Amino acid sequence: MDAMNSPNASAAGATAAPAPAKRAPRRSQEDRSRDAKERLLGATIDVLMRRGYNGLTTKEVASTAGLSNGALMHHYANKAELVMAATTAVYDECIVRGQRIARTAEAVKKPLEGFISDSLSVYFDWPFLAALEVIMVARTDDELMSRIKPVMEHYRQTTNALWLDVFKKAGYTPRQARTILNLTLNMTRGMAVNRMWQHDDRYYQTLLKEWVKIIDEQFPLKNPGAKAGRAAG
Repeated sequence: MDAMNSPNASAAGATAAPAPAKRAPRRSQEDRSRDAKERLLGATIDVLMRRGYNGLTTKEVASTAGLSNGALMHHYANKAELVMAATTAVYDECIVRGQRIARTAEAVKKPLEGFISDSLSVYFDWPFLAALEVIMVARTDDELMSRIKPVMEHYRQTTNALWLDVFKKAGYTPRQARTILNLTLNMTRGMAVNRMWQHDDRYYQTLLKEWVKIIDEQFPLKNPGAKAGRAAG
């Protein structure tokens, strides 16, 4: 007799009711609120990059995030507050990313290359473009400037302090470290602006490699171990 047609099989089938599906635990209000904010901030950057600050509307941000405009207004009172929150979140993440680079042994061996890598990840990518959209409008809007300026200053001061410490550990004097950092920063920012209409990353990389050679010649490290580490890399 076929096993599927046996009385025992039928009895077993009759008693083996499917296990009830486990209900997913209900998310707390705090979790739902955090998720909504993350979606809104991500959508804000998306719309800002596509439309610019003047073209951005809270309605489109809410739609892009898959939320109602009312839900957006529950978290952010107006467009400026929303954009500032998104910009702050972006640059806070940039700080964390820079810290991961700066706190490696390789960064101490090659501080200039590490700082360039950190800078390019911001200025050659959407964080700088998003901030630039806001800054251009803030140039003639004192209230908006009062909101964006502290965000940018916090990022710059935190990042400078982080990398100045790395340069010093590598063997540079404080004065040398500040000079190299500021020259490199302004160079990469200038390239970032030029890159908006002239996309030639290979050329920029060539210039930056030459810049590293110039710094090595103009500011030779007194610490032979650090110098050897740079050469070995």
